Amino acid sequence: MLNLMSSSRKIQTIIDSMIDAVIIFDLDESIIMANKAAESLFLVKEGGLLGKKLKDITENEKISCMIGQVIRTGKEVFTETEIVPGTYIYRVHVVPIKDDEEKIEAAVAVFHDVTDARNFDQMRSEFVGNVSHELRTPLTSIKGFVETLLDGAMENSDTCRRFLTIIEAETQRLTRLIDDLLNLSAIESKERIIRPKPVCVQHAIRGVMNILGPQITEKKLCVELICAHNLPRIYADEDLFGQVMINLLDNAIKYTPKGGTITIRCRQRDSRVVITVTDTGMGIPQESIPRVFERFYRVDKARSRNRGGTGLGLAIVKHIVESHGGEVFVDSEIGKGSTFGVSFLAV
Repeated sequence: MLNLMSSSRKIQTIIDSMIDAVIIFDLDESIIMANKAAESLFLVKEGGLLGKKLKDITENEKISCMIGQVIRTGKEVFTETEIVPGTYIYRVHVVPIKDDEEKIEAAVAVFHDVTDARNFDQMRSEFVGNVSHELRTPLTSIKGFVETLLDGAMENSDTCRRFLTIIEAETQRLTRLIDDLLNLSAIESKERIIRPKPVCVQHAIRGVMNILGPQITEKKLCVELICAHNLPRIYADEDLFGQVMINLLDNAIKYTPKGGTITIRCRQRDSRVVITVTDTGMGIPQESIPRVFERFYRVDKARSRNRGGTGLGLAIVKHIVESHGGEVFVDSEIGKGSTFGVSFLAV
């Protein structure tokens, strides 16, 4: 039996104060001590782990094997695993407890939740991959057309002008992508200081409609602004609110066919002002709706790129709105258009 059991109350107090789950096993691999975090992890009542073997409470054979290995060899081991498949990821560290003569008396296992860290690693990896892909596509196009021009296509003025027009469009696309990346980075890292003040929603939206007027006119769209009577001002950073509306309206313009209609509605709901942008475009499949605010997610990648989208506009909207304590939402049906909405605190 473990010599330290004479101080079991002190040990129990120490491990109970730990956030990580801690379990101590004797030489028979039976549990002789566990903290409250461990009981929560394995969903048992207080004292429900004592006297049991790990194989009796979890189907994860990897951890049971680790306990036996440490008790036999006296060497610490660790792994990352899911206690229940498809749920949280834990870094499990098992070390031997030895007496003064280096004789193994017990083993202690510590379970540290690394789910968020691993999810972040995956998101970072996907983000880097997406950025690389988005940058490579226009650069490859530019490189190809420049090489063709250098190989003699410059001699034909019509071909030269056409190629240079494409190169200009791809360069503008790169510029938009880099600008969006910088904006998103500044918002996420809180480098962009938010300066909220009372903002007139109607005035701000009409300003955005003027900015995007050429695109609206080119596609012969009918854009209607409907605001509730006595709509209060919102408490927001005016420039960032303008960015939200530019992204939402620009998105609606891109995906609404010529001659279509875009309706912007503003109304008060309790202590918030809700703004929605409804288009008569192609709509979004139901399986894609939960992901439309993700960075670089596109329902139709080819169409989005052809329209000059960077795949970051809605992600920027989401981060700006949430940084103001608001919410974003979307409702859509294939063939019937989409409605994107945001909410801000009313003054």
